[in-house]
Amino acid sequence: MEIIIFVWVHNDAFVKTEVEVGESKSEAIRNTVNEMRQFGIHVVTGNWLIDGFPQVVLFDIGSAANRLDGWKGDFFEHARIGIPYYDRESNDALIFGFCVFWFIGTFITQVKRQQKSYVIAHFHEWLTGVGLIMTRLRGYDCALIFTTHATLLGRYLCAGSVDFYNHLPFF
Repeated sequence: MEIIIFVWVHNDAFVKTEVEVGESKSEAIRNTVNEMRQFGIHVVTGNWLIDGFPQVVLFDIGSAANRLDGWKGDFFEHARIGIPYYDRESNDALIFGFCVFWFIGTFITQVKRQQKSYVIAHFHEWLTGVGLIMTRLRGYDCALIFTTHATLLGRYLCAGSVDFYNHLPFF
């Protein structure tokens, strides 16, 4: 069984115009979302109103903001990466990344209970970096893909004469 999910930050205006809100048909997704909701995370599920009508899971990062300090500590402990206290953009990326990391871990557990399956987590651009790093460091049983484009990260790495593609596993 193939399940494709787009995960993003909840934005009320986006939801109203671009998402048909509803429960997922996947028991694993429903159980994962329900667990996160039990811990106070506001999660919206539905389908993105584009070709293919893919499933979408949206996290309201404001509902998880109370976990910021603990997650910053976890991130530093495991990845040795600190985040400045007043950097809102980085703080939001950390909250979103930990929500994604939490979702993936719970989802993998749910899927493995139901059937023998493979999970592939595709992280797109820098905002997803925290989730990618934590998923890798915790050794979750899933394949990981990271895509970046000509963003600040890509420009700095390539402009710095770094052999980007041969050293990608080390970034």
